[in-house]
Amino acid sequence: MSPDRVLAQASSWVWYPPEARTVETDDYLLIAYPPHFSDPTVATRWHSERPADELIDEVLDAAHGLGRESVTFFDLSERTRPPDLERRLRERGGELTETLAVLAFDLTRGVPELAVPEDVEVRRVLTLDDLRATDRIDVAAFGGTPADEAALARSAERLADEPRYLALRAGVPLGTAGHVVAGETLRLWGGAVLPEARHTGVYRALLGARLRAGVAAGCRLAMVKGRVETSAPVLLRTGFEHFGEVRAYRVARG
Repeated sequence: MSPDRVLAQASSWVWYPPEARTVETDDYLLIAYPPHFSDPTVATRWHSERPADELIDEVLDAAHGLGRESVTFFDLSERTRPPDLERRLRERGGELTETLAVLAFDLTRGVPELAVPEDVEVRRVLTLDDLRATDRIDVAAFGGTPADEAALARSAERLADEPRYLALRAGVPLGTAGHVVAGETLRLWGGAVLPEARHTGVYRALLGARLRAGVAAGCRLAMVKGRVETSAPVLLRTGFEHFGEVRAYRVARG
């Protein structure tokens, strides 16, 4: 788990659904997600030596062409190019919306002991009713608006390749999370727990289910970008190692 390998994999990890609209250049990737997403318009994958202000203006103009008037500039760190992009976003009034810790775990060591409470049930999401429950949890944890039935149906079509899990206590859905197998790397995403159920073992139950799935799939590394306020402390206590942070700023056009 060398830092260069982990951070390179983290920076290349970008997901968007087929229905998203994109603008991709040699310098960045702009994604217009469906409007119900908590961050519906995101720019990422920064590889440019152009002036930061020129790049910011171009991204905002491209977003305007997609009908979006603000952009979340994501995955900013000390490795970002141009190196002053984050500073110029702050100086132009960008709002810091998220700070994520880049964390990884050596799965060749097996799944750690997570002390999951016996009353937490975790199951694969397989039905539209389960997806409706995950959507309610996502909105409560991350924001955005509820997905409509068409969006849920599209999500259901991806469940074979993008497994999701639902955590319940006494039959009540309390948390959700997903994973993707990318070669020998298990990418953990979307871990969300209802505010009233946090610190009760729900997140650890979801983590254990996904790590076991990764070991079964032959993965050697588990990777996650965890919120520094919520999931990152839990992950660090379970044995994940910290490799850096990435930040996101939202900027409005004009």
